[in-house]
Amino acid sequence: MVRGVKKFNSGLAALQRGFLFFAMGLLTLAMFTEIVSRYIFHHSFFGLEHFIGFASMWVYFIGSAYGSYERSHVKAELIRTVVKSKRTYNIIRSLSAAVSTWVSCIFVIWSYEFCMDSIAMKETTWTLNVPMVYFQSSLLVGGILMVVYFLWETIDCARDAFRT
Repeated sequence: MVRGVKKFNSGLAALQRGFLFFAMGLLTLAMFTEIVSRYIFHHSFFGLEHFIGFASMWVYFIGSAYGSYERSHVKAELIRTVVKSKRTYNIIRSLSAAVSTWVSCIFVIWSYEFCMDSIAMKETTWTLNVPMVYFQSSLLVGGILMVVYFLWETIDCARDAFRT
């Protein structure tokens, strides 16, 4: 079962990498188009600037989730210099990952309510009339992925603590 979860996990990470590559390419093209059209042709495309801002949300939150998957998110690990016992260090790491999981769960609840309110209010972008939930759901998707990855990190760290 663990092998199946790891295979699914790596497939999901590959999907995220592909999405990030595509989204970054699209955003780069959109920004380049906006710069060229504005500064060379002195004309801006209607709604392109807003699209860039909204689409960037997807890059930020899927990128954050991918950072959680790689365990390369920002950490302040001063505890490594204080604690010399490998077991104690792994216990503290598992507690830290558990807190991250808990905070991510709260974020998922908040972002779910945020998306549901947006749907109920029928919010749309002010330029292109696109439903805002298309962009706001990046918070929910990224949050769910972070919960999964932080939970996996919690389990790995706890396993390491009990092995040492």
